[in-house]
Amino acid sequence: MRGAPMHGVPVRDQGWWWRGENWSYSWAVAHSLRWYLSGSTKGLTAKEVERAEELRPGDIVCYDFDGSGRWDHNAIVVRKDNERQPLVNAQTANSRNRFWKYEDSTAWTENIKYKFFAIHDQFS
Repeated sequence: MRGAPMHGVPVRDQGWWWRGENWSYSWAVAHSLRWYLSGSTKGLTAKEVERAEELRPGDIVCYDFDGSGRWDHNAIVVRKDNERQPLVNAQTANSRNRFWKYEDSTAWTENIKYKFFAIHDQFS
């Protein structure tokens, strides 16, 4: 997301931004980032893709661990393994170069849902 212009300051429920001690919900809340990425047309924009294998470093995986419709967590793709599967980093213990499915997480359930977002290289 390096170089993605922030917009929406100072309205917390608009845009994607951080400024000092204040930030947008999409900057700090997993559920809000998932929905921001689905509809953003300026600044940080993305395209939803069907399969994790389509992701590249810098792209985002969103997690709804219990399948409730509330998105609980996001991770950034940092590289691919030998099978071309994404590995992710996130602000969670032991999440450096973690396999994208998070099956080793205590939060994982059989009801988990994923969303995959390819971040656009060109920012509008």
